Amino acid sequence: DMINKSRVHSICDKCLDQINWNTENHFKSRISDFAFDDVLSCCFYGNYTRSIIYEMKLKGKTYIAKYVGLLLAERIKLAQAEDDLKVDYLVPVPCSKKKRLKRGFNQTELIAQEVSKLTGIQTLCALEKPVDTKASKTVRGVDRYLVQHDAFALNHKLKLGTESGDIRTAAEMIKGQRLLIVDDVITTGSTADECARVLREAGASWIGVLCLASSAG
Repeated sequence: DMINKSRVHSICDKCLDQINWNTENHFKSRISDFAFDDVLSCCFYGNYTRSIIYEMKLKGKTYIAKYVGLLLAERIKLAQAEDDLKVDYLVPVPCSKKKRLKRGFNQTELIAQEVSKLTGIQTLCALEKPVDTKASKTVRGVDRYLVQHDAFALNHKLKLGTESGDIRTAAEMIKGQRLLIVDDVITTGSTADECARVLREAGASWIGVLCLASSAG
């Protein structure tokens, strides 16, 4: 049980008590408004989870991705046990080339790689972010949707070899597949929605969102 106190995630009991654990899908009542089908999160977005994400993303503490990955892997296993969840690929939310060069990494890709190690679900970097948008925290309400519109695209540079020796593109890899978009947090759903729209148009059959924390938007 992910809510039981444990050292497996390198979180002390005091910190565990500060996290508002909740695995409910806060977007369920209006899921038809989005291009994704479900949201799998571990807790509510609050001060403590905000600080975890801040330390990882903006202070370069990439080791945190390992422990976030442990939590997300456990969330997948919970969904597999309760809802018979089936997932073909993990698709991390991409950052722009400018932000990647500045940080030296994409935190969602690091998290997805950790989840892959624990679940066996392959990470597929099927998306790219060709434009550098404003940080979500600086944009309010409906403006977030306008900022994120057309911000993401299929990663046409991605080409993977298959066991048969064929080379397949991102579009070929995800067509008809069940995907989990990996992000650190989902608040309004604007980023995940735009990512899901691109994947849906490319033929994905089902799209969920996997994240550490979520809010009711």
